[in-house]
Amino acid sequence: MKNKSFVLASVIWTVVAAAVIAVDRIFKYIVMTGYSEGNVIGELPGFFDFIYVRNTGAAFSLFSDMTLLLGIVSILFCICVAVYWFVRKPKSNIKRAAVALLFAGALGNAIDRIFYGFVVDFISLKWFDFPVFNIADVAIVVGAFTAVIYVIFFDKESSDGHGG
Repeated sequence: MKNKSFVLASVIWTVVAAAVIAVDRIFKYIVMTGYSEGNVIGELPGFFDFIYVRNTGAAFSLFSDMTLLLGIVSILFCICVAVYWFVRKPKSNIKRAAVALLFAGALGNAIDRIFYGFVVDFISLKWFDFPVFNIADVAIVVGAFTAVIYVIFFDKESSDGHGG
């Protein structure tokens, strides 16, 4: 029964990851095919500007022009996450969500790096001076935040040796 539960959870979280990747790809396709770099595409008044930016680096444009290396690191990260999933078989839905979102975000940006040589960013916060980002970036941040919350509040591995 445990294996059946893990298989069902794997299917569900794979669908979630695939949906995040699909939405990320759709928006990036719309931005890349319909607009020129630097163009303001639209806005959500008071919240976001949508502007097409090509990012050859990582978060906050760190490691600019190291796209190939970052693409390889992203793919290796995705492989490690997949291996973790099948070896550790996380039992907690919080941990599963974190892993699925981290995987989806990393793969979404890796696809850009490998096929285009840059990451397509297009969301700019109006109310906070912050670098332009994309949906894959949001998945990574939410996944990382979820992982931290899990470790702080729910991880019992260090106290009972089992975790999940």
